[in-house]
Amino acid sequence: MTKYVNYIDMTKAQAEAAFREYPAERGPALDRLREALVADGQDPDALLDGSIESLVPLWRWILAHLTVFDAPGGATDPNSAPREQWPSWTRHEYEVMHALPLESLFLIDGLVSYLGEVVQQHAPEARWEIAHHRIRRYHLNKHPVLASGTGEDHNYLPGLPRVHAYSSLTGFRESPDDTMANYARRLIEQLNQGDRPDDDEMAEDEPLVEVEDLGDDELRGRELEVALREDIVFEHNRVVGRMIKALKEEDGITRVVCEDREILLVATPTWSTDRLQEWVARYLQANVRDLRSA
Repeated sequence: MTKYVNYIDMTKAQAEAAFREYPAERGPALDRLREALVADGQDPDALLDGSIESLVPLWRWILAHLTVFDAPGGATDPNSAPREQWPSWTRHEYEVMHALPLESLFLIDGLVSYLGEVVQQHAPEARWEIAHHRIRRYHLNKHPVLASGTGEDHNYLPGLPRVHAYSSLTGFRESPDDTMANYARRLIEQLNQGDRPDDDEMAEDEPLVEVEDLGDDELRGRELEVALREDIVFEHNRVVGRMIKALKEEDGITRVVCEDREILLVATPTWSTDRLQEWVARYLQANVRDLRSA
């Protein structure tokens, strides 16, 4: 039985093998998406026209066809199928979404293929490569990514679609129809720019933490979104983990959820954005040695 290794724990040879596998899957994944569209009475040639705007109706269609395990007609638990049948990126991630049926993973995989085609069509200098970073536990180390220029910016295409798909399917957070189109525009702009500033220079220009009020939700109440600076998450993930545990114990905080590595969703009926931002900043400044000022 094949043992699957998370991307960041791979040896050089394993990472190279996984890298060859990922682009090889793109064509079959897109074909599978086209077949699903035809089965639903859609015209894939008209829908998948290569434009950025085409990602709007495609994402709307995918969101409408994501399923849960107890959906009418049944759905396939990925753990009930041989793991080699999963899309390769789902086999090699820490955050494999076991809550998503295999059918939904296939839809996301097809979207990832099409998203890559659209982005590369509008950013012709973009190239696929294996992400490398001086920080061993950098969250995208050994992942197959799109890059350009010096290759310092790593764009792992399954990341955002899987997060939004899971959040939408579970009712945690809605994903607007233009989510993927806006994502593609940002990627294209960044890839066409090529290089980026030095990591230290960029970190100095970015705030340590930003907090946004997302308003009230019928099920979860009022939510605040906490965005942490990249270097904090990558270099001090244990401090961030302890910070999350401490925040959960504060009066007035009813829930803390990691939406992504850099994004926390905090449910609170009483805290203001300023209060939360000050609390997070003070915690990090007190617990991270030689922290650069925001």
